[in-house]
Amino acid sequence: MNPALSVASLIVVLASPAFAQENNLRFGLGISSLGMSVEGAYRFNQSFALRGVLAGSDITGRVGTVDGVRYDSNWQLGGFALLADYYTGNSGFRVSGGAFVSGTSFRGTALASPSNPVPIGNTTLTNGETAVVTSEFSRKISPILTVGYDWNIDPRFTLSGEIGGIVTGGLDVSLVSPTVSAADIATEVRNIQNERAVGNLYPYIAITGSFRF
Repeated sequence: MNPALSVASLIVVLASPAFAQENNLRFGLGISSLGMSVEGAYRFNQSFALRGVLAGSDITGRVGTVDGVRYDSNWQLGGFALLADYYTGNSGFRVSGGAFVSGTSFRGTALASPSNPVPIGNTTLTNGETAVVTSEFSRKISPILTVGYDWNIDPRFTLSGEIGGIVTGGLDVSLVSPTVSAADIATEVRNIQNERAVGNLYPYIAITGSFRF
């Protein structure tokens, strides 16, 4: 499933004449723990709404340390979420649940030298060898649950806050280094998983400004 295609399809559906009733349709921009976000939502009635969120950021050229090894890294955060919102009473408080399609991944490359030794398990690389580590959420499609609140600033503009979590299933980690044994690689993979483990839950926090149509 392509996240961009998913959100585009949702926007087309929400913008159709059958959905385009005054003040029920809204589009917004925001920032989240997955990067910048764009969302489209349609509120069916006082209690229920359907919402699509596309979020992401790309961080390249940074040096990060994983299990004591300095990696030149490339982070890609983000994905697409399709959520059903339930509003309680006449308030702006909502409880949301749905599915998140992950586009999150990490890739790091370490070049070993006498001044930058690279320990992998019980082996230490020192002379031009490389180690490449990659990781991503174990689940490509994950449940997402959040709670949030909508502040209707005026008849057209809404400011929303949201907090919750994505059930990722943990991290899948792989490491490649041509001169290191499989046993040492397996040891290093376990060390990375233990160091970077966030359990099965990735925290999701978002602030969004939306205009209603």
